[in-house]
Amino acid sequence: MVKIIRKVIFLALIAAVAVVLYIYDAAVIPAEDQLITNEGRLDEQAQCITQAVKEPLDSHGNLDVTTWNIYKQNSSGWDVSLKQLTDRSDLLLLQEAQLTPELTAFVEEQSLYMLLARAFNFAEEPIGVMNLSRDPALSSCVFRKAEPYINFPKSMLVSYYLLSDDSQLLVVNIHSINFTFGLEEYLAQLEVVKAAMKDHTGPIIFAGDMNTWSDKRTVAIEDLLKATGLVEAVPIDDSRTTFFGHRLDHIYYRNLELVKAESIITSSSDHNPVKAYFRLEKKYPTKP
Repeated sequence: MVKIIRKVIFLALIAAVAVVLYIYDAAVIPAEDQLITNEGRLDEQAQCITQAVKEPLDSHGNLDVTTWNIYKQNSSGWDVSLKQLTDRSDLLLLQEAQLTPELTAFVEEQSLYMLLARAFNFAEEPIGVMNLSRDPALSSCVFRKAEPYINFPKSMLVSYYLLSDDSQLLVVNIHSINFTFGLEEYLAQLEVVKAAMKDHTGPIIFAGDMNTWSDKRTVAIEDLLKATGLVEAVPIDDSRTTFFGHRLDHIYYRNLELVKAESIITSSSDHNPVKAYFRLEKKYPTKP
């Protein structure tokens, strides 16, 4: 019996090594940060884009935002779940989105604007965080931070969208550093977020898979929230994915009115989507 167990363990280790070697062989990490979009007139080799936009992201002051780690579309039914989410969202923020021909076709069929912050390529297909919306962004930039042990980067999108009250919504879509014991790289990624929020006076959405699987990481996020004035949209019936007893996926906001938040149970990924329903804050003219 002992010999059988040893043999099983040995074969499992060989399989694990083979998988790791395959991943490293199939993956390519670009030297430069690159934003990929489905708008052909834009420069797909740039880190940032800027464009003129006439239509607001919200619908008559209502703004529905969803965040979901789609797990590289590895689970069956991802397209059905994604269709349901896009039908009910003004802005959909994905993490671990792999730009396969199937996902590309989905985006085209739904007439969506796509922004992808390429973290790396796997089997010649870009992987990273992705914004999907009915209306394009005013501007967007890609930022990456490499995992210290495995060297594969995590990506982040910092984007600005026009709202119907003529303000600009700052949206940060993040997939946070995961494989670290300390906080140095995790905090360095959050510093980019803090810098983006520092001078922005309008509404803000900060969302994504933040890998907040420890007390120290949770405190790091809480410190950022205190410094920037954001609060969390917490689902009433909270079925968000947890690890070590901590929830991983979050939506934080500022200068918006939260109507409600919900988490949606799905078998189409290892993460459950989180959705928040917002209204723009009413602005009254100042009396002379």
